Amino acid sequence: MLPRGIENIFRLYDIRGVYGEDLSPEIFARIGIALSRYARGTYAVGMDGRSSSPPLLHALISGIISGGSNVVDVGLVPIGAIMYATLHKRFAAAYVTASHLPWRWNGVKLFKSGGDPIVADEIQKIKELFFSNLNLENPGSYSRIDILPEYESFLLSRTESSGLRIVLDCGNGAAALVAPRILRDAGHEVYAINADVDPRFPGRGSEPLPERLSDLRNEVVKRRAHFGVAFDGDGDRTVYVDESGSVLTAEQAAVVMLEGMGYGDVVANVECSNQLEKMVRERGHRILWVPVGRTFMVREIARSGAILGVESSGHYVVWKNMNMDDGLLTMLYFTESVAKVGKVSEVVPPQYPIVRTKVHVPDELKFKVVEALRRELEHRYEIIAIDGLKVVIDDSWVLIRASNTEPLVRITSEAKDWDTARRLADEFTAKVSSTLSELSRGS
Repeated sequence: MLPRGIENIFRLYDIRGVYGEDLSPEIFARIGIALSRYARGTYAVGMDGRSSSPPLLHALISGIISGGSNVVDVGLVPIGAIMYATLHKRFAAAYVTASHLPWRWNGVKLFKSGGDPIVADEIQKIKELFFSNLNLENPGSYSRIDILPEYESFLLSRTESSGLRIVLDCGNGAAALVAPRILRDAGHEVYAINADVDPRFPGRGSEPLPERLSDLRNEVVKRRAHFGVAFDGDGDRTVYVDESGSVLTAEQAAVVMLEGMGYGDVVANVECSNQLEKMVRERGHRILWVPVGRTFMVREIARSGAILGVESSGHYVVWKNMNMDDGLLTMLYFTESVAKVGKVSEVVPPQYPIVRTKVHVPDELKFKVVEALRRELEHRYEIIAIDGLKVVIDDSWVLIRASNTEPLVRITSEAKDWDTARRLADEFTAKVSSTLSELSRGS
């Protein structure tokens, strides 16, 4: 019997929940059968370093094979190795991970052959199959390969610089398997912290939040390093620290990459800073705005051929989608950039103040609130309405987005000074609240 609320594990971008409550090997075996029924093929299957990942991996493999598809088991690898397997070896893929979430969580990210992520409506179709009568097929085949040597050779083929002093915070995640060795093999002087894979993420947790990076910042200053980099649990997100120990925003890190590797069109999500847009446009190129979510960035880079993709959460696509949002490849791209620009702090632009607030709005009303505000404001302001409502006001902006997972409307404001950012946040938070009241009275 399936546990109550199991339908909630099927999210917009992946499948995830708490192991032992929402997830079990039995559920993952059923997910594997549903996945194989949804798209028959050969799946590269890998995992991060969580203690629940091995039983879930083996259950998922059994389900995929029972559903009639073939499996190539790549074991414990950073997620970039799975991206490599889909994009360059043309496997479909399933990667057992909960990314940056705490150790009790787990889940699976899915990819088509050729690298396109399986998300949104496609996950809902897998959900429908999961709850249907799943008949077993003639079983597929199983094989195991060690993909890391080939993946590491691929990464090293992109490196040209050497001799930098770099500090890594691997966060006790899967990036520790590859990142220190790759940089050392490329000729850099490397100091690594939290560099053993530990399912509890004891060093600073699986999410590289700026407030958790004090050890990295101190080590960068102590070692007189050129920069530092921190990874999340599966190695697709990176956060950078300059030579003075200051944590860079995603947009500031993107500017370092552009200054070192050259400007061109940039894909950015709607939460990204005006500072990035200003610098790109001043050099005659475009910002291509996409909704929040790494999938939109990956797909737009593939479509447009833009030089760089950046998500405000720390996902990047470099070298025109050479391996999607692979954090290890991004690290190498940043390294090449630093080798060209010298001191990171000398090319980093100032960060405009950002204020974030939220209003609790029932799920059945949250998108209606945003739409009502769009109708009210579109005649008065420049509006970007590709993901919620981004209101552009001179050199400032306010983003109003309904949460995809919670009964919330989030309000983010950016301006050149704190007073303006706070005033705009307060003003538009009040607009959301008043619109909610009007719709509630009318419903």
